Amino acid sequence: MKNTKLLALVLLLVAVVAAIWRFWSVVMLFFVAALIAYILGPLVKLLTFKGKIPRAVAVIITVLIVLGLIAWGLVLLIPYAVTQISGVVDDLVRYASNFDQLLQEANALLASWHLPRPILDWATDALGKSDVYLTNLFRGMLSGMMNATTSIFNVVIVLILTVYFMLDGAKLLRSGVDRLPEHVRHAARRVLRESDRYFWKYLGTRVLISLGMALVSYIGFSIIGLKYAALFAALSFVMDFIPYFGSLIAGAVEGVFALITGGVSLAVKVVIFILVVQQIEGNVVAPKVQSNAVDIHPLWVMFSLLVCSKIWGPVGMLISTPVAVVVKAVFREVYHYIISPDRVPAGGPAEELPAEHEEPEPPAVPADEGIAPPEEDEAPAAPPAPAEQAPPAHN
Repeated sequence: MKNTKLLALVLLLVAVVAAIWRFWSVVMLFFVAALIAYILGPLVKLLTFKGKIPRAVAVIITVLIVLGLIAWGLVLLIPYAVTQISGVVDDLVRYASNFDQLLQEANALLASWHLPRPILDWATDALGKSDVYLTNLFRGMLSGMMNATTSIFNVVIVLILTVYFMLDGAKLLRSGVDRLPEHVRHAARRVLRESDRYFWKYLGTRVLISLGMALVSYIGFSIIGLKYAALFAALSFVMDFIPYFGSLIAGAVEGVFALITGGVSLAVKVVIFILVVQQIEGNVVAPKVQSNAVDIHPLWVMFSLLVCSKIWGPVGMLISTPVAVVVKAVFREVYHYIISPDRVPAGGPAEELPAEHEEPEPPAVPADEGIAPPEEDEAPAAPPAPAEQAPPAHN
């Protein structure tokens, strides 16, 4: 029986993977719409609190708010960001003629630190190609922003799907889970509950830390004198969502830009400032604010980062940690379902499910003190026979 269930699960998994691979572009539209609807869910829930506003009206209000924010971004933020990125590219091209002299000064500074020869050669080669990498990076960002605004058809499709998911997504999910067998149904609910809890805990703490990182970076870059401080602060905010490597990549970009446009002295100031801020964030702020936000091993986070970046590109690197939490919960439930189906895993027993999913149970009858309760299979004791009355005496 266990081998049959395992074979069925494997075949089902292969079929699902093949279907996703075949219709990948369509699946991505549904995935993006479902993710947006899930993130906007708390706002809809807030508007429908105590049933004062119908859910359809709340969804319409939420969509209008989001469309207003998008329009505000297209009118104000996007042109400003395009101007900033274009200025960075122009400065890189203008300072390229002086890059050889700056490179010689940087190599002399590295040589004065008496680094090993292999490390010195690697750093020299990386600095020699940094202007090309940096120019291609910002040009790619600029073209990506322009292409995003031209994909009108996909934007409309995602918007329509988002509205449908906000209206009936929870009902569809609940209906699908309720159709599962009882043991699998409880496992699926545990996965959903745990994933929801860890996602919002991670998102809240990560946004808080990244906003603080961006604000401190903007103030520091403005004081140091680095041009386009707001743009680089926004870059630090976005890249801070990428585990382990995001802050390093943002710091490298900012340091190289400072070297090209301001010389070695400005680059040293920027690099020292970035290192100090990253150390404070990683060793002081993050452990305090984000402690136990995501109960997952760093190796699993690293593996998820590489896989998600391979599947979804830069966007996958941003969501790699929540994906790792969900996949870990699914694997744990599948493992317990196959290996020990009678054991309740660490995600919590079935009776800890939310109220709308609980199944009523008969109340337990307390046993008298010192007397063991009867077993469920034991038949109830027969009532005692009435005492036989003696016939009346005759005089």
